[in-house]
Amino acid sequence: MRILHQLIALPLFAAMAHGAPQLAVGTDREMPVYRCGEPASFTVSVIEDGKPLTRGRARLVITCDGGRTVAEQELDFSRANPATFSATLDEPGFLRAEVREIRDMEKPRGTPRAGAAFDPEKITMGFSCPDDFDRFWEDGRAQLADATVTLRKIDRLSTAEYTSYRLTVDVLHGEKLYGFLCVPAGKGPFPALVCVPGAGPGYAAPSVNWAKRGVIVLNMNVHKYEVSDVPGEFRRQYEEHNRKLGHLYCFDHSDDRDRYHYRNVILGIDRAIDFVSALPEWDGTHLVIDGFSQGGALALILAGFNRRITAAGAAAPALCDHGGYRFERQPGWPRLVKNNPDSESVAPYYDAGNFAARIRVPVLALTGFIDTTCPPGSVYAAFNRIDAPKKMVHAPRHSHTSPGLFHAVHHPWLLGQLGLAEPVEPTRPQPPDAR
Repeated sequence: MRILHQLIALPLFAAMAHGAPQLAVGTDREMPVYRCGEPASFTVSVIEDGKPLTRGRARLVITCDGGRTVAEQELDFSRANPATFSATLDEPGFLRAEVREIRDMEKPRGTPRAGAAFDPEKITMGFSCPDDFDRFWEDGRAQLADATVTLRKIDRLSTAEYTSYRLTVDVLHGEKLYGFLCVPAGKGPFPALVCVPGAGPGYAAPSVNWAKRGVIVLNMNVHKYEVSDVPGEFRRQYEEHNRKLGHLYCFDHSDDRDRYHYRNVILGIDRAIDFVSALPEWDGTHLVIDGFSQGGALALILAGFNRRITAAGAAAPALCDHGGYRFERQPGWPRLVKNNPDSESVAPYYDAGNFAARIRVPVLALTGFIDTTCPPGSVYAAFNRIDAPKKMVHAPRHSHTSPGLFHAVHHPWLLGQLGLAEPVEPTRPQPPDAR
């Protein structure tokens, strides 16, 4: 990273609303994507009562996507407000500018960071794929080829329009994986949608709204216990489970390739997808997997692992680029190797990027440029491995969220991939006789 010039005064920003000081960190482009070596300017301003604040100090820190610190600068708002700091990257990646250690003024509102991308489509992963990656996962699948999948009807969540079930999959080591299945009434045929939640307690009920639209919906949790549908209880269950483990579930057995938490999750969801694809109500054509964060990671993973999946939506996917620290950038959640150095040999088997390289179906993805949970560099490292129709939605001013701008693209795309509307890009190219 090269620093191009230091802080200078800029023309004052337009007056803002009255109230507590408002902090803004911005870039010189609405869509801050640059070529390597091209300058990017980060602007910092604090407005109070519609005017630039003339007191207070802070520290501006620029990092390589939350990894190594590449520059720091003391901000003195009595001397320069607004002010700018310009920098570039000579290698593909993201810069994150963040205001820290605010002093001598009331804590301001606003987002204290901004991000800029430099040739993000050229970002590569920190770890290489293990030679026995495919064999390891196919061996696991073979062990669950005949695993029992059990359905238990939920009467209170079933109507004349659909039937809801609790679903249980017998997985390895005597464990079970749980979820919900909701099937529209009638013989179909119906498209199918697989959803996996972000990190946390998970789903407490099936997605009946999709079933009302004529979609078979599989909601899969990632925990080895059956999630309660009693309000508030599922949160208590989750906290108690982590307490008993002595750590967050995503680190359980993270130093053991065969017993790591996500092995049974991946294999169990894979088995559940096969179960859904065998239902006589399925249309045999549309089977989409979709998720955010942890769910986005498993969308990429299963799309690369299960050939019945026909499209994947992955918003801010986690479990990407576990080896990003080798390039001194921040890996995606859950920072597996940082939190357990003994997991270094295990992590590549659970990197969504290695599964992404095996995807052959359309993928719609999202990354937030100031996401500190699933940093954009980690998302792009995995996304760049996909050799299939794909699209990345940029959210330059968003952190770990799924913003409205994504939904504006995602919803029509998802409907198209389910066969409920005209397909929109990215989608599978159709042969001439199908057009």
